[in-house]
Amino acid sequence: MSEVANTPRGRGILLCIQCGRCSSGCPVARLTGEHNPRRLMEMIILGFKKDVLSAQLPWYCLSCFTCLDRCPQGGDVGEVMFALRNIAVRQGNVPAGVSGQAKALYETARVINPVRSALDKRETMGLVKITTDGLEEVQKILKITGMEKIVKSI
Repeated sequence: MSEVANTPRGRGILLCIQCGRCSSGCPVARLTGEHNPRRLMEMIILGFKKDVLSAQLPWYCLSCFTCLDRCPQGGDVGEVMFALRNIAVRQGNVPAGVSGQAKALYETARVINPVRSALDKRETMGLVKITTDGLEEVQKILKITGMEKIVKSI
């Protein structure tokens, strides 16, 4: 728990009283029983961080922050999810979709690249051609923040 709590975004774990209001308002928890913010917080509090990080649970969070609105303690479960994601990334545990987007950002300055049919449609409509303008600036930011090394390692 201390590793999570000691991150800039993980302090909300210290406020959790396990009331379950975060889970009752979570739109993802309504759709899948696998994602339960209260249970996830409990697992971290009890020291099962490795189990949390080896699963994809922190990545299910939509960052809607309904949990923050519902929490009587003001604990920010969404921020804890960001902290868990950051720890998972440092450990190399990144979902394929997220690593693909990170690599695309580094290589093209876009998170999602348009498919060929979309590019053809743009051309027939007379829209401006999509370029990689800004790529050098994006790569410079990724290098300064240390994200370049992470992107290349995942």
